[in-house]
Amino acid sequence: MNESLTCPHFSPGKLFVGPGSSADLAREIPGSFVYLVVTDRGLRQAGVVARLSRILEKAEKRFHVFDAVAADPPIEVVASALETAKRNGCNAVLALGGGSSLDAAKAVAVQMKHDVSLREYGDGRPVKGPIAPLYAIPTTAGTGSEATRVAVITDAAKKEKMAIRGDPLTPLACALDPDMLVGIPGRIAAETGIDALTHAIEAFVSRNANTLTDVLALGAIEKVGLHLRRFAQDTTDKNAALEMLVASCLAGQAFTNAGLGLVHSIGEVLGSRYHTSHGLSCALYLPATMAFNLPAAPERFAKIARALGEDVKDLAPEEGGRRAVAAVERLFEALNLPRTYTAVGIDFQLTSKMVDGVLPQFSTQCNPRKADADQIAALFNAPTG
Repeated sequence: MNESLTCPHFSPGKLFVGPGSSADLAREIPGSFVYLVVTDRGLRQAGVVARLSRILEKAEKRFHVFDAVAADPPIEVVASALETAKRNGCNAVLALGGGSSLDAAKAVAVQMKHDVSLREYGDGRPVKGPIAPLYAIPTTAGTGSEATRVAVITDAAKKEKMAIRGDPLTPLACALDPDMLVGIPGRIAAETGIDALTHAIEAFVSRNANTLTDVLALGAIEKVGLHLRRFAQDTTDKNAALEMLVASCLAGQAFTNAGLGLVHSIGEVLGSRYHTSHGLSCALYLPATMAFNLPAAPERFAKIARALGEDVKDLAPEEGGRRAVAAVERLFEALNLPRTYTAVGIDFQLTSKMVDGVLPQFSTQCNPRKADADQIAALFNAPTG
């Protein structure tokens, strides 16, 4: 782990936190802009878009809604949103939704200011210089995208997910408003919550972890352990919703600075090929990957166990670390998450191209234990039971 105290640390923009904080954000954003609200049809049908529209209208902000974001947003969706923005004179972006909407909104904000193809950014060119003013209201507690400097866009032609990176991608301000989250389906609450947990665990054991990211990651792990079961069982619980939003944001701050690991590298490849949700992809690989990484960082996994409420006093680090893996497995059982490809409905076939797709990823380089192709293949095959 990187123990240097001189590591640069990137923080999110201004955070409005608590019930009704969307209205605070609406009052804060400048009235000189015309906002493109980037969201999805599910939120329109659920009445969340109408709720935000009333808030923006009361704050006397001008806006136009684009609600055609799809899961794992492809390049074509970003192009369509950009065209909508141009047609309606929009010069700022307000993301409303889960990770897909936030990612699409980030890409739109980039392309409003830069005439560079998303594929070029996906090939490693960093986003530099200002983008269009960007604000966010997450409606799931998982991705932490409101606190990150990355957007993931799908290149459907290549069946690949592209990570677009750059400091300007962090929203200028966001609202962690449980009023925009309560009542989501319990399955979505569970899967997105596991995404937040995976972010925090992988950031904590990352090769690039440091003192600040440790505090953020452990705080997120503790909150998930305390509140995810309750929220998934009753998504009208506003306090649990708020705690999970905060956990997601803390985890987002942790991993945008420390990086991730093999769970995300493998999960991204699976999602690109089989279109599984990101949270579910993480759930399939997290316990097995934690067990694989345990020998490289037993003391850290013991701390994860403690954050999840396990009694590790007087235990050797390795035994404490094993309790972290067991605690995560019990959480998955409590959430009734599918643990195998069969349960997910995937006819899984591992290919060498899938393994090759994991090796060069940045998240793979951050993993605490180096993995060769055979070990990565074994992790891919872990959910075949």
